[in-house]
Amino acid sequence: MGVEEKGNELVEKIKAQFAGIKEKTDSIEQKKKVYFEIAPAPDIWSIGSGTFQQELIEAAGIENIYADQQGWFSVSEEDIINRNPEAIITTVNFSDDPSGEIKSRKGWESVLAVLNNEVYVLNPDILDRPGPRIAEATEIIARAIYPELFED
Repeated sequence: MGVEEKGNELVEKIKAQFAGIKEKTDSIEQKKKVYFEIAPAPDIWSIGSGTFQQELIEAAGIENIYADQQGWFSVSEEDIINRNPEAIITTVNFSDDPSGEIKSRKGWESVLAVLNNEVYVLNPDILDRPGPRIAEATEIIARAIYPELFED
């Protein structure tokens, strides 16, 4: 395409962004356990190993409660409750209040993320599409889960 120099500059910029995130998250002693929801009830879907979202979560210094699963998959509410995530990330954007919907689910009132009001609705245009904004997506996740690390 004749834009090799611009491509190389972009790659270097992305690498620098990842290095900046890593510098901040390297100090984390105990990674937060997070549940990432990509489709809401009643047919709940999440992400596991082998997905680019899993790579984002790992790069953000976070532990996915479903890292033991593969790909994108359907999950039961009971299993999420049993795994008891400390935070919840969702990229669901087709309901009026995705965070409120999650917090109001029957039986979820004992989930640490709900108890501590750590349910985050993040931009699906950035987090659900692999591309040149991948480092930005990682930083958005890291800032949501560890805001204290990004205070200036």
